[in-house]
Amino acid sequence: MNEYSTQASQSLTSNPADEAAICALFEQLVNSWNQGAGEAYGELYEEDADYVAFNGSRKKGRAAIAKQHQQLFDTFLKGTHLKGQIDSMRFLSSEVALVHTTGGTLMSWQSDASIPRRKSIQTLVARKSEGKWHFVAFHNTRIGSMDIETIASGIANLLWQKLRPSR
Repeated sequence: MNEYSTQASQSLTSNPADEAAICALFEQLVNSWNQGAGEAYGELYEEDADYVAFNGSRKKGRAAIAKQHQQLFDTFLKGTHLKGQIDSMRFLSSEVALVHTTGGTLMSWQSDASIPRRKSIQTLVARKSEGKWHFVAFHNTRIGSMDIETIASGIANLLWQKLRPSR
């Protein structure tokens, strides 16, 4: 079971079943990441979803999101563990919700499975279509100052992108 909580806004358009469905969707996102399952991760997004990663890169569409994540799960993010929680959920209509989450990724070599070193905040938009919720937009941003660990991590990421074997 993943650790997450929700504080749904007081809205006339929300209901407990939809709140639970969005919480379950987020839990599936965490579980698919932790299983290294790019295809399952991508299935949580609508066909034409927008995805912005922490570094500003953007992917358009379920297939691109799934492909990128599988490549990451097979290489740089292999064996990582995602921890996260829903911090707020605001229904903009009966079929659209704005969700804010926080969390972080534990790299495979990190020993403490409860405290991610680099925490991020995510903004997600979920939409209900034909009775089922999917994410239509995702934006990830790092939280915190530019300390030495953050700078070193950024340099490591840049080196990985520039020096990794070509596909």
